[in-house]
Order: sequence, then structure tokens, then C-alpha cells
Amino acid sequence: MGKVLIALNEEEQLMLQRICLDKDAEEALEFVLQKIAPKIPKKIPCLAGVLMQPER
Repeated sequence: MGKVLIALNEEEQLMLQRICLDKDAEEALEFVLQKIAPKIPKKIPCLAGVLMQPER
């Protein structure tokens, strides 16, 4: 798996800093699932990629 770069806005950066200071595992997981995971590009299955190509 390659590297993934994401951008966090100022509010998200503050939230992440607070989570790190608090060492709150539950809040950290919630942050990852709600703020980070949606920003990671999803790969589509090969068959779906072929089906979505325009006809030639």
C-alpha cells in the first residue's frame, strides 16, 4: 500500500492535538473514522472499473 496524504483544516488539527494530549483511544478512533477515513481515496474493484469505462 502506498502513502496517503490528507489535509486537515484548522479545527480538525486542534481536535487531533486535543486527542493526543488526552490519550483518549475511543475519541481517536472516532476521529479517524469520521474525519480521516472519508478523505482517503477508495479503490474500485477491477470489474467495476471496466464496467464504468465508456464504450469504444
